[in-house]
Amino acid sequence: DTIKLNNAVRKVAADIRYAQKLAISSQQRCGLIRNSATSYTVFEQGNTADPAPSSGDPCSTDSSNNFIVDFNADRCSNYSGVTLSTITLYFNSLGTPVDATGTAIAGNQTVTVTYNGTRQITIDANTGRVSIL
Repeated sequence: DTIKLNNAVRKVAADIRYAQKLAISSQQRCGLIRNSATSYTVFEQGNTADPAPSSGDPCSTDSSNNFIVDFNADRCSNYSGVTLSTITLYFNSLGTPVDATGTAIAGNQTVTVTYNGTRQITIDANTGRVSIL
């Protein structure tokens, strides 16, 4: 159980970092949004309805090659049963966390990953640093 939780936390943290790097490389707002308790999408162009292309990770690819992770899908069976807290993250072209309008946020953001226990991922409001607690 601990291994599954730790692996899921590392996956979510890596996908948050990917969204941040996508924002920097494309010079537009990108981010990550939770679709359900077990699913999230990395999006681009500041639009939560515009999934980014897949990163190449089989778990991060739906049938249309969009960057959508669903822990209960067959392609992500290693993470079955893992859930996430409600979260929508946006990063600006500098990789700094912002809100939907592009305004700097006031305070760190936290994503909680749960599977027979919980772990947290924190995104620093000033630097965008992604840390696993």
